[in-house]
Amino acid sequence: MNRALLVGINAYPSQPLQGCVNDVLDMAGLITSGPIGFRKRDVRLLTDGRATKAAICNHLGWLTSGLRAGDRALFHYSGHGVQLPTRNPAGEVDNLDEAICPVDFDWTDATTLRDKDFARIFSAVPPGVEFVWVSDSCHSQDLTRDLVPPGGPVIRVKTMVPPGDIDWRLQTAKEEQVTALGMLGAAQSLAKSEINVALVAGCKSDQTSADAVINGRPNGALTFFLIAELKKAGAFDRPLTRVVAETAAAVKAAHYSQDPQLEGAREICGRPFLAR
Repeated sequence: MNRALLVGINAYPSQPLQGCVNDVLDMAGLITSGPIGFRKRDVRLLTDGRATKAAICNHLGWLTSGLRAGDRALFHYSGHGVQLPTRNPAGEVDNLDEAICPVDFDWTDATTLRDKDFARIFSAVPPGVEFVWVSDSCHSQDLTRDLVPPGGPVIRVKTMVPPGDIDWRLQTAKEEQVTALGMLGAAQSLAKSEINVALVAGCKSDQTSADAVINGRPNGALTFFLIAELKKAGAFDRPLTRVVAETAAAVKAAHYSQDPQLEGAREICGRPFLAR
């Protein structure tokens, strides 16, 4: 069985993006053509106003339910990502949660998908499933800067400027040297075991991911260069570790200030992207 859930959000009310819907449309085209071999009926897309927290959670339930060894699954998210500081019972900032931002995100738990949520959802993925998670989003503490590649246009970053109270907590966390585990690391810590998922992330936890215009067309930098790498001859004979390393090199060569990362289940990372 093959399943893919692709979520792309441009239409944030306060801080819109431009390339995220193209990202998931491009990924849908890649996995339903060529050697990957997903059928259109295997793929569900959520874009813009339809990509609420409730809808994403509902579709993640579809994505993960009934998976068995030998199945393949892909979750691709392209949109805003944030870090949210938490306080301990004494009122001290003691942790940073990483989160993705549904289209109805308003900085409250009711509209936020945190690493804790992914721990619960993805801990049910059984061994033997080829599960890849691509997150083309930011997990940055530097929430207001634009990225300007030399000679290129100003581009948006895939993170939101926080309200003043949350920004104060973020500044406190930075002063106290509180760091995030990273989306998958935090999820694995909470689940108390290794989750059977390989995560391809657009950047490190202290970086931003670019929402750019490449060759005249809006795209996320991670998604654009990852798909370009996967379209090269022999890409599906190479392990995901090498594909992501080559993707990171291409991102760097294009002068984007982000370092794509690969982490998670060693077996999946050591095989080709969505290997049969």
